Amino acid sequence: MNELNMTEEPQGLQLREYLSILRLRKWWIALAIVLVVGSALAFSFRQQPVYISEAQVYVNPVPLANDQGVTEPFLNLETESRLAASPAVAQRARELLGDESLSLAELLANLTVSAEPDTEILIFEYSHRTPRTAATRAQEFARAYLDSRAQGVARNLQAQRELIDRQIEVLDDQLAATADPEQRQQIQAERFLLVQQQSTLVAPNSVAVGYVFQPAEIPNQPASPDHVKTAVLAFLAALPLGAGLALLRERFDDRLRGRADLETHAGAAVLAVVPRVAAWRDESDSPVVTLQEPKSAAAEAYKTLRTSVLFAAAQRGMETLLVTSSNAMEGKSSTTANLGVALAQSGKRVILVSADLRKPRLHRFFRAQNGMGLTNVLAGERNALEVLSWVGVENLRLLPSGPVPGNPAELLGSEAMESLLRELREASDFVLIDAAPVLPVADAMTLTPFVDAILFVADARRTTRGAIAQARQQLDQVNARVIGTVLNNFDPSRSPGSAHQHYGYNAYRVDEPIERSRARVLSWSGRRD
Repeated sequence: MNELNMTEEPQGLQLREYLSILRLRKWWIALAIVLVVGSALAFSFRQQPVYISEAQVYVNPVPLANDQGVTEPFLNLETESRLAASPAVAQRARELLGDESLSLAELLANLTVSAEPDTEILIFEYSHRTPRTAATRAQEFARAYLDSRAQGVARNLQAQRELIDRQIEVLDDQLAATADPEQRQQIQAERFLLVQQQSTLVAPNSVAVGYVFQPAEIPNQPASPDHVKTAVLAFLAALPLGAGLALLRERFDDRLRGRADLETHAGAAVLAVVPRVAAWRDESDSPVVTLQEPKSAAAEAYKTLRTSVLFAAAQRGMETLLVTSSNAMEGKSSTTANLGVALAQSGKRVILVSADLRKPRLHRFFRAQNGMGLTNVLAGERNALEVLSWVGVENLRLLPSGPVPGNPAELLGSEAMESLLRELREASDFVLIDAAPVLPVADAMTLTPFVDAILFVADARRTTRGAIAQARQQLDQVNARVIGTVLNNFDPSRSPGSAHQHYGYNAYRVDEPIERSRARVLSWSGRRD
């Protein structure tokens, strides 16, 4: 039973993932349906309407004499249907139509003769662009078949009668030429049988070969094109095509597919999943959700991140944490600001360092000034404690970036930066450093030897898997200690396989037990209990 469950569960998860992909890519399916159905209907409406009229003929089995003088009614409808669609019948139909300009091939091209199963009924169907012509030709073909069959039966009967007459004449001659009583008696007996056989033959002109019991009628609606049928068939064909396009689009989509995808390509545990807040539409706005909406799902996510960071700090004495991402606009500054507030709210003394000296944004989250800051301290113009800003949160201080320098990488890799971090470490419990992205510049890699650990941030809607893998490879080249990752701006409705993730007061849950997260943090720190 256990083995069965182990094999069935992955299949169920895979099916749910496929269904989630189809739901996520539903617009591709809709696009395929619109294009296929629209094209099919456009082609259908451009087609010339074709009308079909049918006439039904009852075929009467005709008794014919055989060589033994036994009359038997015989009828083979398949043979009759082939004869009904023969050139001889078409010739007779053309005579009845009174149009000798019509070719026999043209007449037979639109004719269909079929036999009703288990009956003596032939169905004549004729298709044409005009309804009246379709009805006229179906009717005349039915009449032409009956005429041809009547003529054939009459010729057969007449030939049989003439054959019997000749046989009787031969017997009469034999009877006149012989005087033997026994031979005469035998000849008279044979002649009597032939006369009886002749009397059973039907008169050629009185044979009932059949009749048209359902005449052809002028059709009111064209038989083709059938727009409804075309639309239905096109829809059925478009569904698998759309599903295939959706799966193909997903296959070549390099964006993150969720938490597990981030863990796989980053090689580190996801310590927090920050849900997307629909109300934040202005990317230039920089809200600190842990202050403005402390009871929201996003704020709870940062508190979860705080718990993981505190645990890692207790295990390995971590005090300086660098926050970075693979590219810009992935939420590293937002993560730094909100994590700093969450740590400060727990009673920890926190200093935020705006070390992104190319596009600094950390000061905007707290509406702070950026006239003096890190670059002034590294240049020896100011003391670090002199430029620390109070941002309105107890236990939290901010070191802005200051003026943008011309050589940011050199400043961040200098001995002054190393000395500054030692000084800030002594004045606080945690130093959170907002660094530039890994891929565009070398600033984050330059700072790596000066910090205790790195927190990697990825945007669920913007970050690609290739960028994450490349950034992690570069960090590994400098022996960076990545304690975990943060999946930012996550929308469960747009991620395959996330149907069971909920955010809210009652339904919200941490996707991964804290014990499991702690175990992964320990695995990166190289320590075991």
